[in-house]
Amino acid sequence: MRKGNVFVYYGSGKGKTSLAIGRGIRQLGQGHSVTMIQFMDYDNKTEITPLKKLEPDFRVFCFEKARDCIDETDECVKKEILNEIRVGFTFAKKILETGECDILILNGILDALEKGYISVEEVQSALCKRASYMDVMLTGEHINAEVFEYADFVYTITAEKEEE
Repeated sequence: MRKGNVFVYYGSGKGKTSLAIGRGIRQLGQGHSVTMIQFMDYDNKTEITPLKKLEPDFRVFCFEKARDCIDETDECVKKEILNEIRVGFTFAKKILETGECDILILNGILDALEKGYISVEEVQSALCKRASYMDVMLTGEHINAEVFEYADFVYTITAEKEEE
């Protein structure tokens, strides 16, 4: 039986989501199932739309509404985002507990942590309950010390030369 690991892809450079998706697709080739839950990315059709063709082996979920402009100083918008993220995180906890996939990508969850929508304790508690064979990938721009210590593998994605 395979042992699951926690992978973290973080940094200011582009490619964190693509890297996690690529690892997921590679695991599909080995007969594993993949689920990706999108957090804090309101218009990511470029990467998400093609993945719909891989269902049901690679499932993608986004619980947040598409938004053109995010005004996080607006309390109504902030409350909506919080509720949407909470629904997505509750779904993620269910998947972790039931082990209904082999690979779980929590795309953008580090950004939800950074903004205080989810606590580190909640994430660690959920990860502790995951099926022993399940790999979990966390992505986002920032990582805190607790997540760093909990992860099995941590990768920093930085741009040495950016697109213009």
